[in-house]
Amino acid sequence: MIAVIGGAGVFGKGLAMRWSAAGEDVILGSRWRDKAERAAAEMREKTGKAIQGSTNFEAASMANVIVLSVPFKAVKKIVQEIAPALTPGKILVDVTVPLELRQGSILIKRLKAGSAAEELARKVPKGVKVVSAFQTIAAENLRDISTPVDCDVIICGDDDDAKRAVMKLAEEIAGARAIDGGPLRNSRFLEPIVALLIEFTKRRKVKGVGIRFKGL
Repeated sequence: MIAVIGGAGVFGKGLAMRWSAAGEDVILGSRWRDKAERAAAEMREKTGKAIQGSTNFEAASMANVIVLSVPFKAVKKIVQEIAPALTPGKILVDVTVPLELRQGSILIKRLKAGSAAEELARKVPKGVKVVSAFQTIAAENLRDISTPVDCDVIICGDDDDAKRAVMKLAEEIAGARAIDGGPLRNSRFLEPIVALLIEFTKRRKVKGVGIRFKGL
């Protein structure tokens, strides 16, 4: 089962609907159960699939793959909340990016660990496999389940089996191509790309901008 923590948000909803449509068992997590249940009901109506809603901790407890789709500033608190459910062998997928708005510009916050994913890996219990992925898909493109996303997804992580599992999930999203991005430390090269994609989206006034790599 896949738990999408922050599944009531736009990005989390998009991932949940895409995976549910592909036949995966999905549960949404939120700090408030009723919010998650409402979001799940809305998505069931759109997809005709059985998506559940629950608290963050319960969702994380039930899943073997946990996707963290929340604002970067909320990560520390949520990891503390779900920590007892983060047992060895579970895969924790980080889609967060340390963005900040300064004088009207989108910037990447500099982190001592090097990237949001590396910082997350320092916070989780031993044995949890942290993988960084899905940052290059625009939320609006992801949410429109009637249209392929037409985007490459770079997956970074230090555990090869965990990376392969997340790459499989990426390619269950119509139009997505999974690319092995190497070790988790390469997230520090991936995360700044998101600021550029957001800038392009804003300047061109389009729904969302994805990215494709040629020659791979």
